[in-house]
Amino acid sequence: MDRWERLLTPVFDGYDRWRDRAQRWIDETAGKPLRAWIAPMLLSFAATAALVAVLRLLLSATIGFGAFGRWVVAAFIGAVAVVMLVVVIRNVVVSLADPTQRRLLLVALITSGAAILASVQAVVAVTIALSADPPPLWTIERFYLWRLVGSVPLLDIPARLEWTEPPVLPGPAGHVLELVFILVVIPPLVRVGIALYGHAEDRARERNYSEALAHRFHARRFWTGLSDPGLTTYAAGAGALWCLVELYRHTPTRILSLTTLAGVAAAVALAFAAAFAVRRMYDTLSEQAVLVTLVCAVLLVWFDSPVRRFLLPSAGPLGVWPKIGVTVAAWLVLLLVVLVFLWSDPEFVEALIAFTLVMAFLGADAPAALWLHHHVTWQPWGLPLDQVLATAGGWFTVAFLVHLIWAVIRRQPILGRADYGDTASGLRQDLRAYVLRGVHLVIAAGAALTLLRSAHAATVTGPTAGPWTEASHALTAAAWHVVDSLPGPAVTEILDWRLAADVTGRWAGLVVILAVGAIVLLVGLPLVRTVALWARLTAGRPRSSEALASVPGAVADDLAAVVAFEEGD
Repeated sequence: MDRWERLLTPVFDGYDRWRDRAQRWIDETAGKPLRAWIAPMLLSFAATAALVAVLRLLLSATIGFGAFGRWVVAAFIGAVAVVMLVVVIRNVVVSLADPTQRRLLLVALITSGAAILASVQAVVAVTIALSADPPPLWTIERFYLWRLVGSVPLLDIPARLEWTEPPVLPGPAGHVLELVFILVVIPPLVRVGIALYGHAEDRARERNYSEALAHRFHARRFWTGLSDPGLTTYAAGAGALWCLVELYRHTPTRILSLTTLAGVAAAVALAFAAAFAVRRMYDTLSEQAVLVTLVCAVLLVWFDSPVRRFLLPSAGPLGVWPKIGVTVAAWLVLLLVVLVFLWSDPEFVEALIAFTLVMAFLGADAPAALWLHHHVTWQPWGLPLDQVLATAGGWFTVAFLVHLIWAVIRRQPILGRADYGDTASGLRQDLRAYVLRGVHLVIAAGAALTLLRSAHAATVTGPTAGPWTEASHALTAAAWHVVDSLPGPAVTEILDWRLAADVTGRWAGLVVILAVGAIVLLVGLPLVRTVALWARLTAGRPRSSEALASVPGAVADDLAAVVAFEEGD
């Protein structure tokens, strides 16, 4: 016994030291910002991959076992999954009850991946045990992963990715097992996500609340859309150089030639033009509200679109003079609405620029590219200047949209910082800005669908004739799918909005999934947080009118009490 004690004591001492170091590391990491949690998450992914590999080896051998051996393996893997799920649920519940227990949330986050995948392997093991002739292991895993992904709300991932899986266990037993899998595995995953977002939201709300109080009466900060046009500048020049590369690939043009010199000069000129355009476009457009609204009114009345079908359904068959009258009326209404509610927001100008660029330069039938092809015929030293300009415009458009998406991610709230103490003004600005940021994401999704269609990675279902272009089809499809995916009333059904042509395919479905997820995370949740911050900033603060009205009344009551007291004496 003494010999075994001498042998095991160093082992237990080493385990205690390792456990203490792990506990200290978890405590130190939990007290740091969320970005410091990336390292333990990567370690947990590696450990999870190792655990899943071991369980899959065991399941691969299980297929050759008898009924008793299969149930033994299923019981073992199920016990591992239950232990992991209990650890996750326990830590999440305690962290929700006591938000100061950040280490428990970190532990739950680290072990959640292993718990979910171990649960999948446990259900696979039960499926093998219940099946007389089990299908291949990967087929069973793929089916339950399909069920797991399909349970994510709003995104409808399997349908959008055109991902279907046949059932692996027919009959009532298979249906009951699927139901148990969804009820047991999905709730812990949802609770971990809610707890993590709640923790991040609490930290952001406290930080924004403190900064809002500190900057309540500071001078207004003017929020600009593009302070650094470097990305768009480089994109315009790179687009021109790419056109030169395509010329080398498809023609006998030599690299050391005057054509190359002309292409480099065009790329440099387009880069400078892009930098100048980005710096000046906001100032120029901010002074052209009348012209911009007039163009929008003309497009609304004179061109067929879902917007005209919904707002002006009887404007199509009108004659020339009635259409002119309707155009003037629509222009006056747009001018009033835009000037009063939207024109002061830089996000509105950005949305107009992005929409115009996408409609003009993206797609095989882009109007700007077709106009350049027919009117710019000069080819200095064999350089197709029309293709250079069209390609540079397309690359510039993509870079501009990338900047807008980055601006959506990094947007800082205005409420309490630049509203001169008027929280209602800051609230209105933030709400309008977030809604317009959602419009930016929809435009970016439409641009991505257009590029997929141009690359033959997506297909179009429905008629494509008429004044519609590839970009207009894609933008309409992106807007329809986003609106149709949002929770609440079925807006598309209530408005009787149907797509004339849809952009389909797995890549197109992935774009829609990313767009809906980004709108929920970057627009919907910040809107809720902004309203909550406004409520906190305004809570308990008496209105000036109520204060002025209550003071004289209180003084009169005090004087009446004094007079009554004196008269009583």
